[in-house]
Amino acid sequence: MCPGVQRKCLIRYLCQQHHDSKARLLNGFQTLTNNINCNLRHQFNPFILHSPDDFRLLQVTIPTTPPLSAVLGSSLTLPCLVSLSHPPPNTNGRHAVLSLPRVKWSVLSQGHETEILVARGDRVKVSEPYKDRASLLHYASSPADLTLRLEGLQYNDSGFYRCEVQQGLEDADDVAQVKVKGVVFHYRDASSRYAFTFAQARDACEEIGAHIASPQQLLAAYHSGYEQCDAGWLSDHSVRYPIQMPREGCFGDMDGHPGVRSYGLLERDELYDVYCYVENIEGKKMCYLLKYFINLIKSKAYCLAQGAELATTGQLYAAWNDGLNACSPGWLADGSVRYPIVTPRERCGGGEPGVRTVYRHLNQTGFPEAHTRHDTYCFRGKSF
Repeated sequence: MCPGVQRKCLIRYLCQQHHDSKARLLNGFQTLTNNINCNLRHQFNPFILHSPDDFRLLQVTIPTTPPLSAVLGSSLTLPCLVSLSHPPPNTNGRHAVLSLPRVKWSVLSQGHETEILVARGDRVKVSEPYKDRASLLHYASSPADLTLRLEGLQYNDSGFYRCEVQQGLEDADDVAQVKVKGVVFHYRDASSRYAFTFAQARDACEEIGAHIASPQQLLAAYHSGYEQCDAGWLSDHSVRYPIQMPREGCFGDMDGHPGVRSYGLLERDELYDVYCYVENIEGKKMCYLLKYFINLIKSKAYCLAQGAELATTGQLYAAWNDGLNACSPGWLADGSVRYPIVTPRERCGGGEPGVRTVYRHLNQTGFPEAHTRHDTYCFRGKSF
């Protein structure tokens, strides 16, 4: 705990607790019984629940230990194996087709179940949101191998993945949790907009505990809903920015179409902002001191007195990506003031989740003056 008589400390684990995840999942689906039987492979399965003596010939298994971590913009391979109650028919015709096992992959995210694909026999139907991204990796050559392949991972691909098989009157399934790690965020110099050369942009990301983002990472963030009307350096020396809703001043090279605008590969001494990327932080928890207003100098001293340090901007973004929600602006190590919002509300910066930034000027430039008072984000590593 953080010391102090009148200081309230909110500690968020960067790895979500299994108990909380299970509770949220159970609220999202209708269960068949209140008795949950767990084993090492099935830590929980709220879709199909059986008593210990229930024996099924049809069995579905996802041979992985949840939660499974994946990286933004990369691919996910989620294995699923089925043991059928009886072999598929050798004859043709409607009856034979209906006797074939029906395969379905779906995902539960934020309380909603979304169908990814359905397969029966040699037909595989991929849902529109997953076109060109989802496939059954080995299904054509091995119908008992239902391994799902998902390309170009997005933020909203995090969730609970369900592999379900129906054959005749029998059905079975298994569930695995997937967490997509990684955040792309816009960063600018404390003094003004468009102040970084390429080398300065790369160094700026490193100094705040992140890395300069790649074009693939920015594209994945865009497909996840990210928008920022500010041109920034990327790792390939290009300058780009993502726009969901085209408007005057944000058209770029795509006129009225949504997409990632690009200025192409530019000379490295030209000046722009930068897009940074952070995936994980070296530590377990972040300590947030609620309603403890101090200036920047005292914030640094306070964190040091607790055996910690002011959190970096990258650490705060990583903590937000893992669920940290705090509607109080706080000092960070670079002298900026920010706060993470997972559950949007009007008094906390608007209707979208994200990390909010407090600027000194109305044109969204300049960090707050060091003598102004704000809350404090301290970070301590694995020993915390």
